[in-house]
Amino acid sequence: MSETVRQLAIEQQVVDKVYARLEVMRSQARELESEGRGRASAGPLTGLVERDAMVLRAATRLSDLDGQEEGLVFGRLDFDDGETYRVGRLGVRDEDREPLVVDWRAPAAAPFYRATPGEPLGVVRRRIITCAGPRVVGVDDEVLSAGDVDGVVGEGALLASLTRERGPRMRDIVSTIQREQDEAIRAPAHGVIVITGGPGTGKTQVALHRAAYLLYTDRGRFADGRVLVVGPSTVFTEYIGRVLPGLGEDSVHLRAIGELFDGVVATRRDRAEVARSKGDLKMVRVLTELAWDTPPNAPQRLGRLDADDLAKARQEVRRRCEARGIKPNLARAEAAQVLSDLLGGREIPDTFLRSWWPMLTPQDVLPAQHGQWSVDDVPLLDELAEILGPPVAPTVTGNEWQVRELSSGPRLAETFVLSLSLNDGWQLFAPGLSTPIAVSGQSLDTGNAWAAQRWAAAIILREGHTVVGWADGFDPYGEEGYVPELAEPLPVAEAAEPVEDAYLHVILDEAQDLSPMECRMIARRAAHASMTIVGDLGQATHPLAAGSWPELVKQLGKREVRMLDLPTGYRVPQVIADFAARALAPGIAPTRSFRPGGTLTIRQVDDLRAALDEEPARSSPRTRSPTSSGRSRSARSRDWSTTGWCWWNPPTSSPPSLAA
Repeated sequence: MSETVRQLAIEQQVVDKVYARLEVMRSQARELESEGRGRASAGPLTGLVERDAMVLRAATRLSDLDGQEEGLVFGRLDFDDGETYRVGRLGVRDEDREPLVVDWRAPAAAPFYRATPGEPLGVVRRRIITCAGPRVVGVDDEVLSAGDVDGVVGEGALLASLTRERGPRMRDIVSTIQREQDEAIRAPAHGVIVITGGPGTGKTQVALHRAAYLLYTDRGRFADGRVLVVGPSTVFTEYIGRVLPGLGEDSVHLRAIGELFDGVVATRRDRAEVARSKGDLKMVRVLTELAWDTPPNAPQRLGRLDADDLAKARQEVRRRCEARGIKPNLARAEAAQVLSDLLGGREIPDTFLRSWWPMLTPQDVLPAQHGQWSVDDVPLLDELAEILGPPVAPTVTGNEWQVRELSSGPRLAETFVLSLSLNDGWQLFAPGLSTPIAVSGQSLDTGNAWAAQRWAAAIILREGHTVVGWADGFDPYGEEGYVPELAEPLPVAEAAEPVEDAYLHVILDEAQDLSPMECRMIARRAAHASMTIVGDLGQATHPLAAGSWPELVKQLGKREVRMLDLPTGYRVPQVIADFAARALAPGIAPTRSFRPGGTLTIRQVDDLRAALDEEPARSSPRTRSPTSSGRSRSARSRDWSTTGWCWWNPPTSSPPSLAA
């Protein structure tokens, strides 16, 4: 029996024991779920709470166990004191509570990523275990300490992890992290950390593992969707969509830039000149003007007020609202007051107000071109949502009788409302209440609405508000009544922030390509969040990309920054890294590749796109699908096992001379 076969058999015994224990743990979770469902019928009403808690705990555990089965065990550590740990996606203990597998995020697993020959941290051997489901198919060892180590097999753990196929879903990345990456993953969560590095240095690996690590170490704070990962495109989100569950986490929000505004999924990018215009901070002023502008179908006359008078009235409404911080969608009461003043105190019909000052959505103000949104439109829609404010439902509705017939109970009053009750006489409701704050009883004539309004105005005055007129409306029960027009509008309560936007940590991948407007969109979601920013300024392609990381961090509204660099590339051959470094801007350090050797061939073509499309057919069937790895904007290099190609598109560029 060869040594490799013997070592495979040793690891297979352990993996078999782990999977057998996994079945026991599943059975225990199912028993807990069954006990929880029967708990309520065996005792007092408190059993309902116990049942729900037990069922939820059991369901979560079953989900964890099912989600981590693929590639459950992927590593082993042998220490100089004789201890041996297996490392995997999920911590598993035997029936005596002894660890069979250590969770990769646990402190005990840190040497699997951090140990080096220069600083072995007590590790004599690090082994990568490759599994296909429950079957062990490969082992590769890396010896980190001097001395004899029994049963060493493979070509070295690091090299083995780099030469394996990555797979369409990046499922194997958890076992390829190295010391510098691990330090970034386990960095403290507060403030802002910027992780930089060239192609192939594992930046995306670090971003995703950091999300899983933060949840593992502080679940009480970061669970329930409090971590947001933002990627550059929907292709990116689909590519890594299964990675975090494979790392033990499924409660992270994963969004592309084109998906950050609710209800819109944009994948198309605008041309560079259009993207430059839309991404510029000057758009904030442009969008503000659009938000306050007269809607296209607004009426052009009200009594003796013509179109010019109404335009001046709109400017006055805006002046008053901006002075008091009132947003357009919350300004209808102010609009009614301005128009009333111009008409000598006349009451303004609600139907006119709804047409002249409608509640607007961002899509109303900025229609999609040809019915399709671009990625560069998304931050503009988000900015408009901030400028407009939330749409507010009108107090008066045309079909209130339907609301009354279909409603199961009273609603909260949105403002003061005066209505007539057959039992209690006139009654006055206040904002936020479904019961009256005052009733007249028999003290007022039920048929004298004018007297009732004077009585209600006196009560409203004691509440600190002056009534200047009355309009028709409905009380919380759908009964007809009167709504007062107040000298000063009621303060508008700020809309509660949706839970999904209350992020406590935001991770940005490929952050070098964010425009200033995209930064503003992300900053609104990260106002109270710490951040992990991942990228490479040398790969920036957006025409408004920031020139430095401090500049980008400032655009994101943050100050405290720590920089961590990943200088070592693990997948890009050094010859490709050296060639790409020639296009780097001053101050950007080139990548130091772990993979030496290789050759680089350059040929000139007339049509770059056609050459890229045709090249795979020219290559050997054994060659893997190429990926873009260079950082030059005018050339595209392909990272294959030993050889790279660069195509140059004349006449706008010419290849630089290569050193012998």
